[in-house]
Amino acid sequence: MSELQRFQRRATMAFALCLYASSLALCAPHASAATTAAQVRPAQPQVTSAAAAHIVHVVATRVDPADNSLVLIVTRTAAGEHGDGAIDIRHRAGLANYAHAHRPKDANPATMRIVAVDQDGHIVAFANVGQPRRVAADVDDESAELSLGQSLPLPPPGTELDPQRQPIASLSAPDEVKTSAVIGAAESLIGKPLVWGASPEAGERGCDPATFVAYVYHHALGYILPDDLMQLWDTVGVSVPVWDLHPGDLVFFDSGSVVGIYCGDDQMIACDAQLGAVARVSIGPQSNWGKRIADVRRLY
Repeated sequence: MSELQRFQRRATMAFALCLYASSLALCAPHASAATTAAQVRPAQPQVTSAAAAHIVHVVATRVDPADNSLVLIVTRTAAGEHGDGAIDIRHRAGLANYAHAHRPKDANPATMRIVAVDQDGHIVAFANVGQPRRVAADVDDESAELSLGQSLPLPPPGTELDPQRQPIASLSAPDEVKTSAVIGAAESLIGKPLVWGASPEAGERGCDPATFVAYVYHHALGYILPDDLMQLWDTVGVSVPVWDLHPGDLVFFDSGSVVGIYCGDDQMIACDAQLGAVARVSIGPQSNWGKRIADVRRLY
């Protein structure tokens, strides 16, 4: 090997070593930065089995005093499970209606956040609910103008007509025809299981007190009602005294946490949490429900 060849070889090796050293110097800071970023980056939420299921079951509740949130500890349900603890978390109304019906006495009446978490602490759903208010259009025992024949605006407050719906009874039909349509639509759902937030309107297998009422009036009269219990209580219908209760009226209990449809003979049809399904139940003066009536609303 000539002297020139030996010099070229040594130069090539030196250049290669310089490149290797440079690569180490460049890589080290990047590795450090990556480690630092990993240390400060918030953990990404994990997709859990409970989050993958759209029906969850409440196993425990608690109020978080830090932000007044109602925390629901939930677990994945078996296929077809229903009842008072079953919530369809695809719909905001599922959490909102469950929370309104089970609002803890120690919860602040202001806006409350409902958070559903699985048993590992992962959030699977959340919603915000406000403070229930009394409907403005009120008729008390001493000035029951509507019961004496004053006409009700149609559609009534808090509702609108669905132009795409062909109802059982038209807006101009006699009241007795409308009542028959409402009671018939309500009876068609007797036995439908309770799942908070589920809607028979969407072909789902369950319903809750609010989605039951919304379905009945939509099919019977073409009304679009809120599927939210609190919105029903706050906005829908005109209040009339209990003594003027007519079949087809909405009956509210306990600040609107439960609603049903009066069907005559001291009975209503409602999605009953205790029974876990739509059923006909007594609301006579001596019954448990009868003692808890909070308001009656007329919609036609």
